[in-house]
Amino acid sequence: MGKIIQKIIKLMPLVLFFMLIFVDREDKVQVFGFLFLLFTYTIILVSRILYAKKVWHKEFNDENYAKDESILKMKDLIKKFDK
Repeated sequence: MGKIIQKIIKLMPLVLFFMLIFVDREDKVQVFGFLFLLFTYTIILVSRILYAKKVWHKEFNDENYAKDESILKMKDLIKKFDK
């Protein structure tokens, strides 16, 4: 089920582009459907970005790395993660 949703999310920009071209702007149902898909897709993307941000801060705000004085750049932090 998850893979199907991921494929739909990957193809959604293409679907929205074709809908933008072919939607009859006089038909309110088609316009509402297009706007509904557009806002739904936008909400999904924003929620995924916010979740990734939350996970990033949870994973990399470790006290051990914050107190380590040898970490001056992101490159130094990557070297620490590789060890």
